[in-house]
Amino acid sequence: MTDEVKQRKIEHVNVALGQDVSAPQRASWSDIQFVHQALPEVDLDTIDTSVNFLGHTLRYPIFVSSLTGGHPDVMMINRNLARAAEQYGLAIGVGSQRAAIVNPDLAPTYAVMREQAPNAFIIANVGAPQLIPQARHEAFTLEQVQRAIDMIGANALAVHMNSLQEAAQPEGDRRAVGEARALKALTAQVKVPVISKETGAGVSREQALLLRSCGVSAIDVGGAGGSSMSAMEAERSRSRGDERTLSIGLLYRDWGIPTPIAIVEASTARLPLISTGGVRSGLDIARALTLGASVVGMAFPFLKAASESYESVCELLETTIAQLKVAMQLSGAATIAQLREVDVVVTGETRNWLTMRGFEEDLKAMAQRRWRRI
Repeated sequence: MTDEVKQRKIEHVNVALGQDVSAPQRASWSDIQFVHQALPEVDLDTIDTSVNFLGHTLRYPIFVSSLTGGHPDVMMINRNLARAAEQYGLAIGVGSQRAAIVNPDLAPTYAVMREQAPNAFIIANVGAPQLIPQARHEAFTLEQVQRAIDMIGANALAVHMNSLQEAAQPEGDRRAVGEARALKALTAQVKVPVISKETGAGVSREQALLLRSCGVSAIDVGGAGGSSMSAMEAERSRSRGDERTLSIGLLYRDWGIPTPIAIVEASTARLPLISTGGVRSGLDIARALTLGASVVGMAFPFLKAASESYESVCELLETTIAQLKVAMQLSGAATIAQLREVDVVVTGETRNWLTMRGFEEDLKAMAQRRWRRI
């Protein structure tokens, strides 16, 4: 089991960097249209992008999404990401820490985060399937989960929900009964905020309310539209000649709730939201924030940049921040709080879905926020 998890970590990184594992976007960020302000009365250079998330002030509403760890070859990636998070005052998450829980020798591949980012908001990571007994292993104990938190001096703990990935994984954990109960027990025992994190299939209104009842402090909606974990596992199945699991990975490549929709659905729980899934620009970040996200994460763009150099990560951030500020100025928003109140019109498949799901009044309110204040 120890070598298996370690090998899987490096395979995930190699597949993500070397293969097209994106999910087709049925409802895209372009469905979210800002109402342009011809006289914005906002100076671009004085825009304030700071936000408060779970009691911590971040300089930018950007989350370096939970990525990797668990193999010596990825330590440089985490080092580059952590240095940038420290430099820019961002929140950052590590990948699943299962590898280091079962093999403590791998802990340094995660601990490098705190070493390089002593002041950053860092989020630990364990899987919901590992909180319950599986066919090939027992459930993680509270002590093991606490070890993951202590390993990186984490400010919060993400519990990732990845039933689709497990179903498409050759060696996946298929059991799910009892996860909600285990999550509720965990939130009552750990001393840091717990964030429930989807991994590419989105969070619905009903599931967001369930997660709130489990005591989570925030939700990462992890919507469809970015890298598909199902497609990633399909490539691993292909290399092993596992045709049945390969067929599942390919069939469910575009399964899930697109990220813009998931933000609106999950906002029903009235918890802080992290928006991840297909975010590729500062304009996408602005769109997610105005839909209701508290902070917005990117994964693949950061992974690609960090695999090159620390300087590449900084260049990506500078470009993304500049794009975000332009979106804010043209919308008449000098702060993130003001951005959440600007008018947006929702079109396309996003509107169709939300209308069918009973969010008509929410859509109308988004388009008339500023008008109602005049």
